Amino acid sequence: MYDDTINLLKLEHMKDLIESIETRVDQDILIVELKLYRQKEICPTCNSNHILFHEYKYKKIIHSISTSNKCIIKYHQRRYKCKQCSKSFSETNPLTSKHHNISHYTYLSILDHLKDTTHTFTDAAMHYHVSIQSVIDIFDHSIDAKRRSLPEIICIDEVFTAKMNKYKYACVLFDFHRSKIIDVIATRRKHYLIEYFSRIPVIEKSNVTIFVMDMWESYRETVKLSFPKAKIAVDSFHIIRTLNDVMRTVRIKVMNRYRLGKSGPKHDDSYYYMLKKFHYFFLKNFEDIYDGKIHIPKFKSYWHKSEIMGYLLSIDDDLRDVYRLKEDYREFNLTADYETCDDELNDLIHRFRNHRLTELRTFGKTLDRWKEEIKNSLIMFKKRRISNGPIEATNSKIKTIIKTSTGIKSFSRLRNRIMYAINKDIPIKR
Repeated sequence: MYDDTINLLKLEHMKDLIESIETRVDQDILIVELKLYRQKEICPTCNSNHILFHEYKYKKIIHSISTSNKCIIKYHQRRYKCKQCSKSFSETNPLTSKHHNISHYTYLSILDHLKDTTHTFTDAAMHYHVSIQSVIDIFDHSIDAKRRSLPEIICIDEVFTAKMNKYKYACVLFDFHRSKIIDVIATRRKHYLIEYFSRIPVIEKSNVTIFVMDMWESYRETVKLSFPKAKIAVDSFHIIRTLNDVMRTVRIKVMNRYRLGKSGPKHDDSYYYMLKKFHYFFLKNFEDIYDGKIHIPKFKSYWHKSEIMGYLLSIDDDLRDVYRLKEDYREFNLTADYETCDDELNDLIHRFRNHRLTELRTFGKTLDRWKEEIKNSLIMFKKRRISNGPIEATNSKIKTIIKTSTGIKSFSRLRNRIMYAINKDIPIKR
């Protein structure tokens, strides 16, 4: 007769134990009066089965089946007294853990809620009508994320954690193939990372064949020392980003040369206007720029992108040289093959290092210093080019957790929260 009520209250697992169940609403709170059938009990102190019923006690249990109204189970819990040792004890409670007033269902619902990277401890507390501290305690008691085994290809990057960590940046290790976080380490400092990797068994470290990283020298030195047989690949995105920074610097330098009010050729204001308005032409892939007619208000006309690009490159020889050299490197990055790229890469390095502009010579030295790692970035793994792309996407989720975090005052809790929310397969301890 109570079947529908039991199902609505998500108590199907203890259906055969329920003797009576009644519901009512009191000041927008759903009250559930619950009594269970008497079961055979044994004294937990002396293991005697000679026990007597002593009394009923109300136990209030938060059972958040509804997010709009608070739900409380008023559990009529029997108390027994042992004839042999005279100790009193309560009947077995299938609704909660010992000394807890939150139901198993609510407990697990809170943990499931926290798997979403946009959800916070405060959200969960409001959603399930419990205190923020209760949510934090549930999370801390239930989640202890362990380091995953080291895979073939590891992406390594950092994330800003100064608000909840004594170090400014934490280090993230990521499985390129399975898209799982391997571990989140408190700092990216070299000596700390070397010590961390030294604690991992040599046989496990021998599984690692490639590390993918940005151009952070400490990472390279750490990997060379800790994984002497592994190849190091620098993420191609960071090389392109560095080259785009060079392109941006040269463009701004040329643009300011034609700024109105300064000495310059005729139509100097037009040059400044075009270099500023169409700055993205120098950074964006030309094929990705809108292919129709583009309105230029200053000239009161419409130009095709090829006309605009031709005008921009005609303004200054240095600007044209930098753009063409940048495009040559971009083409190399897109089309080069790991087995045959040496001559082309060496030629590009030579052209950069011997250019008349200081900015390009500096970039050429960077290419030369990371030449082997740039070549390794062309390696294909299961038809995918290795890169730090997967970890960059994950870092945005980590930043969301950090930005919206409430109640995360320690790094260990932050680490568990990140791994639990992103990996999705972290087991619950209890």
